[in-house]
Amino acid sequence: MSTAALPSQQGIRCYYRPILMAIGLLIIMGVFWFVSRYPQLMHKSTQLGNEMSSMANTGDLIKVAADAPWYAKIGWGAINWLDTMKKGMAFGVLSGALLHTILKYYPLKIGQNLYLNSLKGALVGVPAGVCANCSVPMACGVTRGDGRVEVALGFLFSSPNFNPIVVMMTFSALPLSMFVTKYALLLFVIAIFVPAVVGWLEKSGPLKLLPVDEHGGSCDIPSSAGPCEQSLFATLSELSTEFAKNVWMLLKPTIAIMLCMSVLAATLLSFLPWDQWLSANPTPLMLLGIAFLAVLMPVPIALDVLFAALLLKHGRSPAYVMVFTIGLGAYSLVPSIYLWREVSRKLSVILLLFFTLASWGLGLLYL
Repeated sequence: MSTAALPSQQGIRCYYRPILMAIGLLIIMGVFWFVSRYPQLMHKSTQLGNEMSSMANTGDLIKVAADAPWYAKIGWGAINWLDTMKKGMAFGVLSGALLHTILKYYPLKIGQNLYLNSLKGALVGVPAGVCANCSVPMACGVTRGDGRVEVALGFLFSSPNFNPIVVMMTFSALPLSMFVTKYALLLFVIAIFVPAVVGWLEKSGPLKLLPVDEHGGSCDIPSSAGPCEQSLFATLSELSTEFAKNVWMLLKPTIAIMLCMSVLAATLLSFLPWDQWLSANPTPLMLLGIAFLAVLMPVPIALDVLFAALLLKHGRSPAYVMVFTIGLGAYSLVPSIYLWREVSRKLSVILLLFFTLASWGLGLLYL
């Protein structure tokens, strides 16, 4: 009887790693989706057309007086921006670290078809419901875990835009022509543009993704024991150590980037004459400048839809509405920094220019 029990016990041990990883993923996703993200998105869907404190916030944690000194506007504005991002970025870091951990033990088996790879990443991103900024740690978890960059980008572009609630909000808020234009462009980006650009860049060799050990980690799986040889406690300890290491590796650059972005967002929101610009009749040059700023601006999920709906309510030029519909929220300086540091500087610049020119060009159609 003891001889028969041993294989059974070993068989269970072989599944400790995937079971514990699956439990961790379910806990992180379940808490974020059902406690935070989807209730928050449902609340945002009821705010279409309501006044906003800025294009990046629906409400402020700290009210800043109009006559406050410049340093108070920047400081409190940065805190307000960080407050809007804290839940999504925490989810991004935790889930990105878990993805990195999973991919070290179970490398992503994906084909060489860049177009299908991008679409696969996009399908995973649809239910995730995180903004382009908070998607960055998850995309980073994929690329640092030896995943393909087009998979990471497919996820990054679909998550803030193709979430079912965001699609519903966009359809309700925008004229049909703008709705169709926006999603036709995003489908083009995911299904054609991203894989085509990645393929073009890889003609001279594979993109040199940042190795994990450059950030103080190890590229090797830490345990020398096989998955069927460890106890439950030993497996849990190993995975916890690896997960904590990956959290720290993502958290260090994320904190620095988020602090810089909070100051940038507060500065752009506080000191640029947005009301004056958006009340004036648009010119091609003015549209180009606003398109560039909109693409740079890091905003939470669905804020692009809320801001576009508010512009329509106040009778602002449809050209401005189109520029913000395309440029605000789909991309930002945060993913651009990630691509610059860890994937390809050319890819970072190409995507930044593409979204700027696309939002500008489509805005010109509504002049």
